Amino acid sequence: MSAAIVDVCVGRPPILVDGLARASFVPAVRHHRVAPLAHVLLRPHDPDLAAELKPDRDAAMSKHLGTSVVLDGLHTILDGIDWAVVKGPVLSEHAHPAPGLRTYTDVDVLVAPSALRDVTARFLDAGWNVIDYHDMLINPGTPGEMHWVSPSGMLIDLHWSVINMASTRSEFTVPTDELLARRVQLPVGLSSAWTLADADAVAHVGLHAALTGAHRMLLILDVDQLARRVTDWDELVTRAVAWGAAPALGIVLARARTLLQTPLPSDIHRALGITPGLRAALRTVDRLWPVPTLREEASPARFMARSARSTSPRTWAAIGRRSLRGIANRLPGGDQDARPAQRRPASLESLETYLRQVETQAGATP
Repeated sequence: MSAAIVDVCVGRPPILVDGLARASFVPAVRHHRVAPLAHVLLRPHDPDLAAELKPDRDAAMSKHLGTSVVLDGLHTILDGIDWAVVKGPVLSEHAHPAPGLRTYTDVDVLVAPSALRDVTARFLDAGWNVIDYHDMLINPGTPGEMHWVSPSGMLIDLHWSVINMASTRSEFTVPTDELLARRVQLPVGLSSAWTLADADAVAHVGLHAALTGAHRMLLILDVDQLARRVTDWDELVTRAVAWGAAPALGIVLARARTLLQTPLPSDIHRALGITPGLRAALRTVDRLWPVPTLREEASPARFMARSARSTSPRTWAAIGRRSLRGIANRLPGGDQDARPAQRRPASLESLETYLRQVETQAGATP
């Protein structure tokens, strides 16, 4: 089954003769979020199995076409404001083996912290609704994004930082203003979008994959496809090091090379500052818990990737802290025993609290 999932990612039609394997294949490719790609590859060779995945293909296509409509609207709403779309639709169009069929659920839009208040007012005037809860917006940690829904029902994650959690943001330095200053415009579906420059896109997708856990093949495939287009590895390394994202990028690149034969410079891990000890630990984890075999969220492979920090020593320290926290959470009274508090929708007051916190923390001028 793992070999079949890898086959899908490298463009080989998987051959599934055994009935149990065929039955397991559909949930497996859905878990790894490559079901639409599997449908395309199976269609000429195994039309019956491909038919089971046709709804996934149709949903991905519909999402991407719907995104085009939203992007058209964003060009109007955000006229005069620097903004960029990251991940989802741009990766689907420009870094996926079947353009337009990458699985994604929302559209991530990045704006400068200083522009967030203006963008919020424009969204409200255009009939958009914020769908965060009150407690999420007044959280002293100040998330790096808000969640909105357009009048057509499209979900938008409005970012002022590409890193959501404040505790994680403190570990990395990814200046939003610099990302927007280097942005480029690309066609997306029937529209176009501002998006990150090449080196920024690879470094960000690698960092995001690691912080997510790099535990689904779609995340590995994203980095593989972007890495194959890199023309200046020195620039990419410089960017990753400046952000404190070098080990995170190195972890995901290592998995891409092992699983998808991604062509990389021979000294890339040395350039990214990954020590031999950390490399050995990564190889051991990935050998014992290969990503294609994973079917659950929790795994040592995900734990290792999410622990990536700015240097190898800090990564080891994060691994230690996460291990202790995991033990504590499993004790009586730990986080697993917490019950969700009564939640109420966000109000204009909680939205104002959030905007003020962003402006304070980012040093932005309202």
